[in-house]
Amino acid sequence: MTKVSTITPCYNMSKYMRGFLDNLSTQTHKDLEIILDHNNPTDEEIMMVEDYNKEHNNICYIQVEGVDPIAISMNRCIEFADGDYLCIWNVDDLRTPDSIELMAKALDENPDVDFVYGNYTIVPQFGMTQGQYVDETGREKELTTGMILGPFFMFRKSILEKSGVFDEQLVQGADYDLALRLAFNGKGLHLPVNLGYYLNEGLGQSTKPNSKQPIERTVIEMRYKIPVLEPHLVSHTSVYDIENIIVDEKPIPVSKYS
Repeated sequence: MTKVSTITPCYNMSKYMRGFLDNLSTQTHKDLEIILDHNNPTDEEIMMVEDYNKEHNNICYIQVEGVDPIAISMNRCIEFADGDYLCIWNVDDLRTPDSIELMAKALDENPDVDFVYGNYTIVPQFGMTQGQYVDETGREKELTTGMILGPFFMFRKSILEKSGVFDEQLVQGADYDLALRLAFNGKGLHLPVNLGYYLNEGLGQSTKPNSKQPIERTVIEMRYKIPVLEPHLVSHTSVYDIENIIVDEKPIPVSKYS
């Protein structure tokens, strides 16, 4: 059984923490390590995690004073991860019990595949299992032109040598950016099953006032020569280094990875 490590950044998630921990305990893949990078945790949140760990002991618990940008938090998770396979698991998203097992098994059985992804359900309330089912079947050729890996994907840690890690200048587009570099540098496999429940409580990040997501999507589209969906946002991208990803405040040419 191959060890899987999660990339789990966390900030201000107390209302989801109990459900997240309960969901962890249902996973059928037992060689599972949760890298929980907890920014500015409350005493209540710390107690919940520590109580869980007394019984299950599979959370690598990183407590951070203050709040780091999410890409920095996710890169720190990668540094601590011991697993050969990695996946992003946000605290407010729930997985089917066999989600991790199915993806790890697919990578085990397909050594030429670098990442796997599948279908998922968008739900309006945490804990719900009924919602909008998103089926990514047949869209494999679009991997390098849009974020169709969805919120539940797993990849070999070794592919990061070719794709690089998260771009720390991106606040809301770092996962999309990395997913594209995975697609450019590796081979993907789609699993035609529901892997989890993605929370959208009605006001997504991209629709909130002052959201950076549309601008960062435009940065990424320009970076990888993808058709720009909102050309009027191009003028707002000048504060970003489009030609480089930033890691530990150091620029790395995107051309190295794409």
